[in-house]
Amino acid sequence: MLAVGLYRAKSDAARTENEVHRLNGEIAEREARVRELRADIAEQESPARIEQLNADRLGHVVGSESAALPENQIANRLPAPQPEEQTGRE
Repeated sequence: MLAVGLYRAKSDAARTENEVHRLNGEIAEREARVRELRADIAEQESPARIEQLNADRLGHVVGSESAALPENQIANRLPAPQPEEQTGRE
């Protein structure tokens, strides 16, 4: 009886060890995939890529907005703030 119990314990231990190795391999694969996805996110969010998409899709070039406006166009682009109406609750 002792031999059967010992055989069973060793067999269970071997199965458990194999399962642990399989799970560790799966964890390593998933961690590698997470690293790949994070690298992809970093590439997608890079300022250079965003600037290129902005130029390609919207036709805007970074830095072109900082050009000085002619004085006669300032009022059109940047209207003066209008005073808010008072409600009489003071």
